[in-house]
Amino acid sequence: MAKRPVFIAKETAPFYQMTEIKFEWNGGLAKVQKQKNITALHQEFLKKEPDKKILEISSKSMQEYGEALSAFFLLKNVPELGKKVPVECVFQGAKTFAHGGPYKDLLDVSPREAKQDERLKNSGALICFTFGNQMYPLIPRTVFYDYIYINALLENEKLAAAVLEYDAFTDIEFNPDRSLNCQAKAAACFVGLCRAGLTEKMKTFETFAELFGPVQKVQVQSEETETKPEMEVKIGDRIKHKLFGNGTVVAAGETSLSVEFEKVGRKKLGKQWCLKNCEVTSENNK
Repeated sequence: MAKRPVFIAKETAPFYQMTEIKFEWNGGLAKVQKQKNITALHQEFLKKEPDKKILEISSKSMQEYGEALSAFFLLKNVPELGKKVPVECVFQGAKTFAHGGPYKDLLDVSPREAKQDERLKNSGALICFTFGNQMYPLIPRTVFYDYIYINALLENEKLAAAVLEYDAFTDIEFNPDRSLNCQAKAAACFVGLCRAGLTEKMKTFETFAELFGPVQKVQVQSEETETKPEMEVKIGDRIKHKLFGNGTVVAAGETSLSVEFEKVGRKKLGKQWCLKNCEVTSENNK
């Protein structure tokens, strides 16, 4: 047996209700196995809530619009680029850490590449999100993710109208024991807010965030974070990483380094994190 959440739209804060459903789990990583799990999850939910319409939102969805509503495919307008990019890329590219970020280059890669970028693990503590010219807080929890997902819906009338046909949402890949942000929850919030007549509140972050509780002030970066490293890293410099071992810098950007390690191959690291946590041998600093 397995448990997965179903998010049901609600017209009062926090505009969704989460219920855990137990169902018979089908093991395996194949898409068909995951689709069996979606079917089993929905069947068990409908036994309890037969009047509800339920939609799976993920790349494994078998329902119309289910895949298009995945954060890997739903597009969000990025004014500074003059184009739309997947919500997943906006979210990952906005992450700002104590020792690096935001990594705006993630706006130009695939959602999977953005999510798996090594710098997101190697840049210290997450301190806020930066999108456009604005910094966004971590609290209320998930508020930035929900905001960009919902506003991506508002930018796509067809998909927004499709979501409003449903009462409940799932994401078979989401496990609340391991993850925090969820596209199914964001969709449920969108429906709840629309049914409550609060569409206008969704359009600016300030009015949106206030619906979910006190908003944390974004902390000003510490002097350590703001101070640029005295040492500049260039191609050819040697890196000694505690986990990856010895490597050579093969590309050096403003905020990131690509290092070819002898044992584990090429890795992308945050530059400030690398300077703080690794041994760097540079011709400029001998």
